[in-house]
Amino acid sequence: MPVECSIEIKSIEQEQFHEVDREIMRHAFDIHNTMGRFCDKRIYQDELAQRCRDSGFRVDREVLLRVVHQNFSKSYYLDMLVQHGAIYELKAAEKLNHSHQKQLINYLLLASLFHGKLVNFRPGSLESRFVSTSLRIDDRRAFKLNDRLWLENDDASRQLRECLRSLLEDWGSFLDIALYREALLHFTNSPGAGVSPVDVKVAGRNVGTQKMCLLNANTAWHISAAKRHLQSYKTHILRLLNHTRLQKIHWININQRNIELTTLSK
Repeated sequence: MPVECSIEIKSIEQEQFHEVDREIMRHAFDIHNTMGRFCDKRIYQDELAQRCRDSGFRVDREVLLRVVHQNFSKSYYLDMLVQHGAIYELKAAEKLNHSHQKQLINYLLLASLFHGKLVNFRPGSLESRFVSTSLRIDDRRAFKLNDRLWLENDDASRQLRECLRSLLEDWGSFLDIALYREALLHFTNSPGAGVSPVDVKVAGRNVGTQKMCLLNANTAWHISAAKRHLQSYKTHILRLLNHTRLQKIHWININQRNIELTTLSK
């Protein structure tokens, strides 16, 4: 299996999730009202977990999810898993934002679950947000890879493309883009490959260095999850390329099921 979990996980239906959630949120509101909004996140996590256990729920803390592919692995930890199938991510942030939602979606997809919730104790009024998905692993493996604009004239470029395909066939698409980047860096092991600083020059002047993912001395690669304004994205990658010593950048864009591989050259 591409994902290993430290405990048994069971999918629950939406109606059951909402029944569980009503009780959990009752405790969360009470904690916020009695303890205030300035405690450390860990205090809220511990107290909410204890109250939920006292209510008869199975609550697991810091649940390990390990994503594996060949000899690569990455570990994630769920704040709270309730009744084996409801993920709760607890925050003490100024406000919930898109990155929090993306994090929980990533956890749901990895765990093959469908329902979760973000709960934020820091604002003056308790903040919460339902997060759900209907995607299953087979749906995420039904990707379309378009590599007609991908140029391969060396083994490293071929290895990068085949490694990406292998990851997508195993894990599927829709996951956090940083996970794919980390795995690709792990598997691109040709001489000169890795994250390295590249000089950026303007009119012959060195204006600084930019860390880039390199395949070799002349080729970099970049991975994104852009959904809109792709032509503008491409233009700005080319602008960066034209101010470096590099000759080309392989651009990988994972837009849900649509995977576009493009080689941008000077």
